[in-house]
Amino acid sequence: MNKSNKLDRQDVEKLSRDHRAENKIDVTQKLTAFYNLAKENGTLKTIEASLAEDIFRILIKDIELKVRQVLAESLKNSRDLPKDIVNDLIRDTDSVSLPFIKYYQDLTNEELIQIINLSNIHKQKAVAGRMNLPHEISQYIVEKCRPEVVGVLISNESAEIREETYNEILIKYFNDEDIKRRLVDRNDVPVSIIEKFAYSLSEELKKRLILNHNIPINLATDIVEEVKEKTTLMISEEYSSDKQIEELVHQLYSANRLTPNLIVRSICFGDLKFFEYALVYLSNTPIMEVRKILFNTSADFMVRNLLRKAYIPKTLFPAVFTALKVIKDIHFDCRKDNRKAFVHKVIERILTNNYNSDELNEEDIKYLISKIS
Repeated sequence: MNKSNKLDRQDVEKLSRDHRAENKIDVTQKLTAFYNLAKENGTLKTIEASLAEDIFRILIKDIELKVRQVLAESLKNSRDLPKDIVNDLIRDTDSVSLPFIKYYQDLTNEELIQIINLSNIHKQKAVAGRMNLPHEISQYIVEKCRPEVVGVLISNESAEIREETYNEILIKYFNDEDIKRRLVDRNDVPVSIIEKFAYSLSEELKKRLILNHNIPINLATDIVEEVKEKTTLMISEEYSSDKQIEELVHQLYSANRLTPNLIVRSICFGDLKFFEYALVYLSNTPIMEVRKILFNTSADFMVRNLLRKAYIPKTLFPAVFTALKVIKDIHFDCRKDNRKAFVHKVIERILTNNYNSDELNEEDIKYLISKIS
């Protein structure tokens, strides 16, 4: 190594005499380059290490922001720094600390948790973006941080995220479109997790999900079918007369596309006429009889018999009964009222009234919600 780059006492003396920022930056770059290379090569002597680290301690306290920025940037790829230097760097202002927090490899889990607990969102994002983040820290971020930080974590493909942590993300952020978009774009999301949020995605994200992930063919098929069903119901919504809706139902019946899922989704969307005519075709029951059974009697068993004749699975009965009750209770008019609000009310009733019932278990309820939402 040439003499101009060798560490000696003159560097300390120069720092004490010449206080210009340019000089301090020059000394910083020189010392960190020597320090890092000698450490990497195993040639750094104890006395040289001690001297360099003492100079770093002086520079960390420097009033000039640029000096501290250069020091942090130069030390981010170093190894085994003294703890007091590490602590001072991570607690400095963001422009100094963020590169160091993101790239310094020797931060322990305890130190990473301390950084997260500083409640500085920029420092939390730097932690979330670190290479090879261990699952304990991923879990802690999901528990303690805001969705913006969790989003950075999800987009960090090298971070270890276990299935239980993905579950917690879904529970906390099921309605967060940015979080779901990042989950769709992440490569290692388990299929069991994908199945839990796939049906809640926008049409664009569903397409990306199928393209980006090697998901089971049955799940991909279900997603495609759901898109078709929702498109069908959007067409039905535009129709006003019984004749138009009956023609649509007839076309679907002839094409073998009048599925139980589509029928139950229609009533849960408040599309009563479509639901009625679907039952007409599938149960071979006249329209006036269908309407009488659905609304002119309080005998649930007659509704159940009608659904059985139409080959509607028993697991979907609670959704039908809930939607019919909501229509009666609020006098819902699908031509005037807000369908999104109606769907929300149906889901709310299913969760409230059926969660502890003997007829439905938790998995049944999740299945129903996936078919409605």
